[in-house]
Amino acid sequence: MEKKSEYVRLSKRITKGPIYDKIGYADELYKNASYNEAIKILNEALKMTDKSFEFDICEIYRKLGNCYYAQNKRDQAREAYEKTLDYCTTNSSIYAMLAYLYYYVDNDIAIKYYSKVLELKPTDEISLSGKALTILKSHNYTQEQLKEAIEADVKNFRAHYLTSDIEIFDHSSRNRKDKKRLHIGYLSSDFKCHAMMQFILPLLESHHQDKFDFSLFSTTKKNDYVTERIKQTGMLWNDCSNMTNEQLAKFIYCNNVDILVDLGGFTHCRSFALMQKPAPIQMQYLGFVNTLGIPEIDYIFADEFTIPKDFAKNYTEKPLYLGTCMQRFCFNNKNQVLPELNELPYHKNGYITFGSFNCTSKLNDYTLELWAKLLKEVPSSKLLIYRTQMTPSIIERLKYKFESFGITSDRLIFNNIVCKDSHFSAYKLADIGLDPTPFNGLTITIEAISMGLPILTLIGQSMQSRGCARVNKALKLDDLIATNEDEYIKKGVKLSKDIKKLDYYRKNLRNILFNSKLMKDSDGFATRVENAYQKAWDDYCKSFYI
Repeated sequence: MEKKSEYVRLSKRITKGPIYDKIGYADELYKNASYNEAIKILNEALKMTDKSFEFDICEIYRKLGNCYYAQNKRDQAREAYEKTLDYCTTNSSIYAMLAYLYYYVDNDIAIKYYSKVLELKPTDEISLSGKALTILKSHNYTQEQLKEAIEADVKNFRAHYLTSDIEIFDHSSRNRKDKKRLHIGYLSSDFKCHAMMQFILPLLESHHQDKFDFSLFSTTKKNDYVTERIKQTGMLWNDCSNMTNEQLAKFIYCNNVDILVDLGGFTHCRSFALMQKPAPIQMQYLGFVNTLGIPEIDYIFADEFTIPKDFAKNYTEKPLYLGTCMQRFCFNNKNQVLPELNELPYHKNGYITFGSFNCTSKLNDYTLELWAKLLKEVPSSKLLIYRTQMTPSIIERLKYKFESFGITSDRLIFNNIVCKDSHFSAYKLADIGLDPTPFNGLTITIEAISMGLPILTLIGQSMQSRGCARVNKALKLDDLIATNEDEYIKKGVKLSKDIKKLDYYRKNLRNILFNSKLMKDSDGFATRVENAYQKAWDDYCKSFYI
């Protein structure tokens, strides 16, 4: 039988004596960052505590979890936090920590814990965002199911969030008909050195400010060289980092923004401000790579490959088709120096090395089984899994999963060591890159290609499962795109046998990338985006003057 969830009220507690003193001493050690000593004292207290003192046992496990987490010992932290659930099932913060910790280990368990948080605390913005992001990485959802799941959580959130004292902004009285210059606003928590900015900088730096007004609404406290680069565009900069979402919505509204573009989605918690409709037209672009399920957001940037028109109904927002690949790219550092290209590792190793470089949270069972099937068809090959956040538990899980799919651990290479010069050097270690599904790599794909590493990808229905293919198509690398499992394996096997082609890729992919429209068509892309903004505005105005 489950322990009483109201243990705080019902359980007797230790209020004095040696155990009480030890717990208090451990708290002082924790405050002073003496985590190992605190863990030692807490374990001593745990051994001394009678089982009837459920509150104190639960608290000791919670404090142990905090100590391990502070040391970045995620496996031990997860184990400690889970033990608290034997005593208390109503602490939403524990479920939130477990969801976050399982995010890197098991999508489905993380989703379960996030769901529990939202059951206990429907307005937990971080957990709603975390659950939505985790759903994107699970192979158990079709695009239709994904939309339904996100919309359901958002609907429940809105019911508790949009109370009578929250202002919903009305734009009907504002003059639109004779507006000469549109005011575009960009909202982001990533106006800094961040992967997202590598896709946003080409747009910001190429916008035609003689034709449009632009405002940037930054919600990050961090400022760095990328922030300065963004400010050099001359767009109106607004530091909104200390504002609540309600204050942010009011501020944007008072700035008379015509079209607001959210660049973060559920990778930050600022999209909820858009529920108050601070701008008459609201859009989202690239940060989340799927629907946000928020009815107040009108459009999602897309191209017809990323969101085929037949699938548009499976997005809450209307796709804003740009008539071109929906992104451009540049490095955050204008003077980015990439490592020299190396010889194909095959020539030294004598076998093909497949490589995975994406976050381990993307390595779901479906992806691992697909890769195992490919490894079986290329008998002498090995798989390198590189990621710095891999813990011993994650490595053991991956070994166990591959073993269950018929691949022994001697064919796996795990590397979680930070490269001395930069992580770009890790791409030198593989002959062929493998893209996870359904959540593809995007920045990783472009980085790998810049190092001469081709990335094999399997496209799916959803937006996040077509990002790598979108890059490959833009570079005319269609031989690296598969539409089903059989084709994926066949293409992988064929490429592994074509050493001449792999040598060609190693030597030429960097030039192909740097000479492609992804990196050389920023002005043309900005024009297409601006034309789309104007059309969206014209359509909006027509609805008032029919």
